[in-house]
Amino acid sequence: MVSLPSQTASMTSPAQPPAKPGIQDLASRIYVELVGRAFLRTDNTAVIKPDAAELAKLAIQLAETFRKQEAAANAAAGPQNVGYKVEVADMAKWEK
Repeated sequence: MVSLPSQTASMTSPAQPPAKPGIQDLASRIYVELVGRAFLRTDNTAVIKPDAAELAKLAIQLAETFRKQEAAANAAAGPQNVGYKVEVADMAKWEK
């Protein structure tokens, strides 16, 4: 499927920079979940109580915050150098 330039230009928002691919996927999942929880059914009609644009902004912010915290947690869980000093003489002892 080929997208026309006029379609892609209207799809992007000039006010907000594009999200990173990993964040964009997570944000879209969060957005779907937020919309699913925020819609209200009254008199056989579905109404989304909060503004959809605000939910989208919130989803992107939540995704960015999640990815930052995930990176920090992964860095903290990785191997840590706790001040061991390995000298050349120490490595020579390993060969014996």
